Amino acid sequence: MSTLIRRPAVPPNDFFPPVPPMKNLHTVSLILRTALVSFVSVGALLAFAQPAGTLYDPEPPADSAYVRVLHSVKGAAAIDVVVDGKARATKLNFGQVGDYMVLSAGKHTIALHPASKDSALVTFGLDVVRGKSLTLSFPAHKTGTVPIVFEDKSSTNKLKAMLTVYQLDAQTPSVDVMTADGNTKVFSALGYGTSMAIQVNPIAVELVAAKAGDKQAKTKVPLEMAQGGAYSVFLMSDGAGKMTSIHVQNKTEVYTGK
Repeated sequence: MSTLIRRPAVPPNDFFPPVPPMKNLHTVSLILRTALVSFVSVGALLAFAQPAGTLYDPEPPADSAYVRVLHSVKGAAAIDVVVDGKARATKLNFGQVGDYMVLSAGKHTIALHPASKDSALVTFGLDVVRGKSLTLSFPAHKTGTVPIVFEDKSSTNKLKAMLTVYQLDAQTPSVDVMTADGNTKVFSALGYGTSMAIQVNPIAVELVAAKAGDKQAKTKVPLEMAQGGAYSVFLMSDGAGKMTSIHVQNKTEVYTGK
């Protein structure tokens, strides 16, 4: 007498669909052919949608430095930022800051041009150091103006957000920055032409800037920060005796290797 061996049922697999019974080989063959055609078609569509060479941008060279320019002159026309004769940021208006430009370490000529014009308003020679990040603010857009150069800090904790405040309001010599409720002071006695940076929890918060020692807000800054993000707050004069502010999440230009 033969013994019937019962094999244990194979548990269903959540990744692959169950194979239909083999009693209808024609149906199975049709299903497999249909699945194969669908797979090839999807692959072809994905290949078409993703142009070759664009999945990753090239990495900047190891000796790169990073430089951006802020338009901080109220009433001045829009500017182009030209580096070594090549326009790198265009049509920056008051309160706008360009993305960090990837520059090779060494000497460069930074020029501000009226937007879409060939003649320079001001030029400045800058010697950059590899690995450094700099923010430039020109107090005026005229020949002989020397920019305020800030050396920016980078985050060392990807679970935090990096917050930097730049004090560019010459009419307020010293500034305190605190939360809007006044309970937490973030920076104290921030002088004109200086910046301070700190790693903070990535939260939504409203900050205020006030004259040092005072709690009366001169400007308010609503922020929504995310883990690993870097944020800049620029305090400036509105040209009418009042402080104004802008805030941005820091960005670096797309490096193309050219």
